[in-house]
Amino acid sequence: MKPKLDYYRVLGVESSASAVDLKKAYRQLAIAWHPDRNPGSPLAEERFKAISEAYAVLSDPIKRRSYDQLGPDKFSSEYGERDIFQGFEVADLFKEFGLPDAEEELKRILAKKTGPNRDPQVWQDFFSGFGQKPGPRIRTAPVTVTLAISLREAVYGAEKTVALNTPVGPVKTLVLIPQGAIQGQKITLKGQGPPAGLGQKPTDLALTLNILPDPDFNRRGDDLLTTVDVTPKDLKYGCQPMIKTLDDRGLRLTIKPGSHPGLTLRAAGYGVPTTNGALLIRLRLKK
Repeated sequence: MKPKLDYYRVLGVESSASAVDLKKAYRQLAIAWHPDRNPGSPLAEERFKAISEAYAVLSDPIKRRSYDQLGPDKFSSEYGERDIFQGFEVADLFKEFGLPDAEEELKRILAKKTGPNRDPQVWQDFFSGFGQKPGPRIRTAPVTVTLAISLREAVYGAEKTVALNTPVGPVKTLVLIPQGAIQGQKITLKGQGPPAGLGQKPTDLALTLNILPDPDFNRRGDDLLTTVDVTPKDLKYGCQPMIKTLDDRGLRLTIKPGSHPGLTLRAAGYGVPTTNGALLIRLRLKK
């Protein structure tokens, strides 16, 4: 059974985060993972729903207190999705964030899921006050750019600047890389590309992420993989080396006596933050 998400890790904040910190973190993630910026991406829908769920709980003092007291697993057993989103004033919040149609996207994501305990019409009724469905959108061909980022930036998120040459001169655009970004992920920035011509409106900017190789770490799904060199003596008697982590926190690893080369140890909480990923450390015999 997959462990329940840690809402604080989903938003990338400490458990002591203030309401202002929560709002800022949610705003950045909601914009980055908005389905309109990641058209046709099931991953974006999943992440958008997860961060909305996390914020719906942590922004409510009563729900947050219950979550802190119960922990993720017990909280999820006592609070269903309807309880979590009850009272979540998404319409005003999303409009404040410059995403007037985001409440419609969240309603659509929740309503589309099916299962023995799900009734899409119930969700439609529950979110009936979110606002009206937006009309058809007219799009011009976006400007496409491949953006190279490091593995660390992909895993933990980052702010990058994209420089473009336009008919009116160089233009720089700030791009928010969401936590847990994957190779080839698309990010669309509406109206932030260069104008199609003089006197015309800006086009959309369509980014494709290219994650550069890291010399010490690889990624497998939501887990990170690395190796640690050990001696025969280390394996025979055991040891506790301090190893490097992708976020530079460092980790004291316990290698038990009698371990063997090729053994892989798992450190929970050191992988992709939004999904409770782990760091997998393979023991390699030192040459």
